[in-house]
Amino acid sequence: MPTFAVEPLTKATARVLGAAGTPDDIAGKLARWLINANLSGHPSHGVIRVTQYLAQIKDGAYRPAERPRVVSESETSVVMEGGGAFGHLAAEELTIRLVEKSRVSRVAVGGIARCNHIGRLGEWSELAVSMGAVFLMVAGGPGMMRTAPFGGREGRMSTNPISFGAPAGDADPIILDFATTAAAEGKIRVARDKGVEIPPGQILDNQGRPSINPNDLYDNGVMLPFGGHKGYGLMLMIELLASNLVGDTITGEPQSPIGTFALAIDPDALGSGAGFAAMNDATINRVKQTAAAPGFDEVLVPGDIERSSRQTVAAAGVELPDATWNDVLASAAEVGLDPAEVNAIATGE
Repeated sequence: MPTFAVEPLTKATARVLGAAGTPDDIAGKLARWLINANLSGHPSHGVIRVTQYLAQIKDGAYRPAERPRVVSESETSVVMEGGGAFGHLAAEELTIRLVEKSRVSRVAVGGIARCNHIGRLGEWSELAVSMGAVFLMVAGGPGMMRTAPFGGREGRMSTNPISFGAPAGDADPIILDFATTAAAEGKIRVARDKGVEIPPGQILDNQGRPSINPNDLYDNGVMLPFGGHKGYGLMLMIELLASNLVGDTITGEPQSPIGTFALAIDPDALGSGAGFAAMNDATINRVKQTAAAPGFDEVLVPGDIERSSRQTVAAAGVELPDATWNDVLASAAEVGLDPAEVNAIATGE
């Protein structure tokens, strides 16, 4: 598998996106968000998505030069419309607006209708926490419908991820981010590109049989909720908030089933003030000081793995499966670039 230094790979990614009609400022930001997913240990939301995005641009599902817009806004709320743009742009703007509002109103709520893929949700919780807010974001809707509800064997739902972030004092913040399926679809895609099996309990094949072959998902198979009926319940909740509650705010045009819902809370919203950070430190320290069970080196909190991965991968380089990089180069050729040139940029030659 090829390994790339961060900056050359970022430059090459932006070059490919730009050749597909993405303005330079958007291509640059999007490339950094994608590479940051790889750095964070989530290649499922990283460079592997370039091929998908270019295919969706070609199909007309993505408008690479489009920018999201605010549809309605109050002192405590924001509703945005994706407009066929890269969903990351709307997610960033929504996060910033909600955090800024929460500083004044204590709590702010908002969403994005007609929203394309917004990348790794943890990116936006990390942004909100860096601005000092407590933050919740969920994304979902019927979408690609590759997930079977609990007890079913047909795709009726999406992966419907959830992310939560909370600042601390001296301790690192809590950053929670996971799909409500047993695995994010992108992680199964990564396993497919690597040519490896996936753990049991993640998918069913097209006959409704459990499978550990990632290719079976893409042959009309389905993903499964994590935790059985509990993950399924969360999945339903997220669709109601992200798709139904937000989507009905935009009228007059056909609705996209995919949406995003977010909530920003000022740490002093209920009067706890600086005590909130101190109590979070105490909670984090208490759980991290737990004696490790057999097979574990230590007890972690959500966000630890991503922070550690960013240091490790940045030093060692971003490793991509051959199939993933070959797909990116093939996509580059389709938008008029010389694959050898793209590869040279990515390798710093």
